[in-house]
Amino acid sequence: MKSAQQGIIAGGDLYFDFLTPDGASTGFDLVGNATKLIPKVETETLENKLNGRDTLGQTGDSYTRITSSTVSLSLNRYDPRILAAFFMGRAQDMEADAGAYSAAVTAIHDKWVPIELVDLTTCEVKDEDGLATYTLGTDYEINLRMGMIRALSTGSIKDGEVLNLSGNKAAASGSKITGATSPVINVGLYLDGRNYVDGSDIKLRVFKVQLRAEGDFDMLAQGGFPELGFVGTMITPEGKTWPFEII
Repeated sequence: MKSAQQGIIAGGDLYFDFLTPDGASTGFDLVGNATKLIPKVETETLENKLNGRDTLGQTGDSYTRITSSTVSLSLNRYDPRILAAFFMGRAQDMEADAGAYSAAVTAIHDKWVPIELVDLTTCEVKDEDGLATYTLGTDYEINLRMGMIRALSTGSIKDGEVLNLSGNKAAASGSKITGATSPVINVGLYLDGRNYVDGSDIKLRVFKVQLRAEGDFDMLAQGGFPELGFVGTMITPEGKTWPFEII
């Protein structure tokens, strides 16, 4: 940043580097739209209080020390890796070709039972021996998109009966987030920023920060775009004597 006096009204692109468990870099990606970025240095002051006749309560010595360096940030657009980090989990790529499937489920009268497959295009339902074919709408209902079946008590399917299902499913692509699987989320941060007051560049580099979620994420929010909030402790890496820098 410029050395001259200036006010700051900034915007910028925030890049994430999801570090491996041993701290190795996996490379930086622009993974969302950052709406808040607050680096902060925490301190505490130790005071040596005087107890003399004329100095009672006054300070004889004072020492301020740094106790931690933290960063807090928010994003209102995010890719699956950021959402996974908020839920202390992992994002896994899902790629599957369209094709045939087969599955077996145990019927529960008038209750939806997951097939454990989604985005089905067709479904044929037979009894356990594969001899009798049941009728959609009379014996059962099916939710192809969610991959759930409901056996109707008014039909021919017995409660607790094993059903054999087969058909075709659509191709799948995207990400699956497995929550509460990563108790430690370490990332590097790099801000490519601009000060709109004078057009100068601002760069923030955080070498390593251990992130944790802050606040709630309302998946059914109707009042605006929900934000993901994070707070974390900055860690000084080996070979450095400072945990972050602003350029």
